[in-house]
Amino acid sequence: MLGFTFAMIAGPISTYYLTLNFVYKGNSSWAGATAAMVANLILVAYVVVAMREDQGDQVEAAKKEKKTM
Repeated sequence: MLGFTFAMIAGPISTYYLTLNFVYKGNSSWAGATAAMVANLILVAYVVVAMREDQGDQVEAAKKEKKTM
């Protein structure tokens, strides 16, 4: 999960400056929109990983419950 923290800090900022200078040639509106998309992609990835982790815990708890019965 620490990787997502680093990605949320470095991803959008680096995307903004890279696209500002090399892709959009100074158009900060498009560079900002691209950085926002990167931030949203990282956020969606975090939610997916968190949900899978939570489901894994639930399956493990169900297996333990079956063993005790």
